[in-house]
Amino acid sequence: MKKLIILSLGILLLSGLFVSCRKEGQNGDPKTLIGGSYVNLDSTINAYLDISDPTKSVSIKLGKTVGEAIKSVNIYAATGDPLDSTKWVFIKNVPYSEGVVLAVTTGELTTAFGSTPLAAGNTYTIQNEIVTASGRKFSVNNTPTNYTSFKVYNIAFSWSAIAVCAFNQADAIGTYKVTYDNDWQDFQNGDLISVTAGPDANSISFLAYPSPAAGGVNRQPWIVKVDPATDVATMTTQVIGDYGTSSVGSTASAKGLVFSCTGLISLSVNVTYAGSLYSNLKFELKKQ
Repeated sequence: MKKLIILSLGILLLSGLFVSCRKEGQNGDPKTLIGGSYVNLDSTINAYLDISDPTKSVSIKLGKTVGEAIKSVNIYAATGDPLDSTKWVFIKNVPYSEGVVLAVTTGELTTAFGSTPLAAGNTYTIQNEIVTASGRKFSVNNTPTNYTSFKVYNIAFSWSAIAVCAFNQADAIGTYKVTYDNDWQDFQNGDLISVTAGPDANSISFLAYPSPAAGGVNRQPWIVKVDPATDVATMTTQVIGDYGTSSVGSTASAKGLVFSCTGLISLSVNVTYAGSLYSNLKFELKKQ
């Protein structure tokens, strides 16, 4: 349980507050944007990339164009700073038509990153560069950020691949070490927790809050369900036990990720204790 809950009046210090209107983030020469183009994002089809299968893919659907007609789209993997085009690695060119689907596979992204292996839990940036009918090219590199960052334009230049691996219950069970519980502080970093198979093939079970060290009694196992395709983990609100002699049972819910391939459990936990809700408590475990 969290060691200290401090109620205090905050003192707002306003010092050196200046409001200015600055022209920043203008990538490239604005002259090159005259008669330029961009394409809208229709929808994200899949943002989760199963890195255990080279044929799996992430994909988006393109919508309408604005400006000069678009002939095709160059797709790049951003292998460094996402805005540093010198670190972009070309993946492929796709002819454009309204509604066309752009897809990048695990194999293609693996090739782009070369000797740097893809890792579950990482988010990789993919950049689109549109090629107009006249041969001009536009991307985040030469489009002002006051366009690319403004949601109303919904520009489909940058998109993401969230690396995951197919959930395998047998790989997920075992002994885990607590690597983060600084928010609730029932555990110390390095404490061990045994993770077992859940009630079905896509779930795991373990005893966590309330821990014995924090006076936990009547402890109930957490049941965490895992989406096998995305590694997204969910624990619906359930009774987890009591603290000390309290007759008021504590409950918890959680959302996060479980990577069976790397032995990582990362959860954001909401605990209700003695009638009060404590939200977004980070709790992380690493398999030994």
